[in-house]
Amino acid sequence: MFALLFLFIALACAYPNRGPCTGNCFAHDPGMIQRASDGKYFRFSTGNGISIMTSNSLRGPWEADGVVLPDGTKIHLDGVDNKKDLWAPDVHYQDDTYYMYYVTSQIGTRNSQIGVATSKTMEKGSWTDHGAVGIPANDAYNRIDPNWITINGKQYLNFGSFWNDLYQVEMESPLKIGSATPHQIAFNETLNHREEAAFMFQHGDFYYLTYSSGLAGGYTADYPATGAEYEIKVCRSKTGTGEFVDKEGTSCQKSGGSNLLSSHGQVYAPGGQGVIQDQHLGPVLYYHYYPLNKKNENKQPDTSGYAYGWNELAWENGWPVVK
Repeated sequence: MFALLFLFIALACAYPNRGPCTGNCFAHDPGMIQRASDGKYFRFSTGNGISIMTSNSLRGPWEADGVVLPDGTKIHLDGVDNKKDLWAPDVHYQDDTYYMYYVTSQIGTRNSQIGVATSKTMEKGSWTDHGAVGIPANDAYNRIDPNWITINGKQYLNFGSFWNDLYQVEMESPLKIGSATPHQIAFNETLNHREEAAFMFQHGDFYYLTYSSGLAGGYTADYPATGAEYEIKVCRSKTGTGEFVDKEGTSCQKSGGSNLLSSHGQVYAPGGQGVIQDQHLGPVLYYHYYPLNKKNENKQPDTSGYAYGWNELAWENGWPVVK
């Protein structure tokens, strides 16, 4: 009893409070960006055609503004009947166009594809679906959780989870992969390969690879052992294409990875994260989490679902920390 109480006190003190959110604060695997023309925030989320939320502030009020692909994806996968059930949006701006990568999948299998859609404004009704980007099928990985980045002028897509964890592949253009072969960038054999949702960004001399580790979602009936739930980890590399290590110097292809954000206070199982280079605050970590039910003495998650959280990032000894 006292040990459990001490654990929750420790977790509550381990991290600063998340930033405030008003309005529609639902989010699952959020992807967020500021519009180049006016600084307006767009937050996209896993769900029925990829939901669109907008706000003039990180804090909100966030308002629903339709969906990206109301008719679903043009990608056809055997066993996937709901073409509107699209996951894990990742958005970037390039050459006056917004590109969104998304996933269609048969959950629990490697029957998955990553697609891409484009828009000039990100408003509802403005998106064009281009279908699959063309990552080759392979039993070594699952084609989910895309994340785009440029490294030394070349475009790459990070992706994957379980089945040998996180991979990266060079892109021929923002719409397709071409003939490049994916290569592994992170692996943890001690977690049953529970690494997913890669998001990489550059700061100074390093590329920082954040990812979600542990058991994701579905915390409505059975709960994992303390510490086995989702959390956000980080590794870094000078090349961005491999040789990622954690704070201790352990290779992130050999079970390395340093904690960036774990359960604390009313925030349970943060993950599905990204980093936005905010025009006002600098780098900001955003994520989804399960809000703990304050009325529940056992501190189990509320069953109302995912919520959107965010924290500014600071730097200590060359590593990001939430503030």
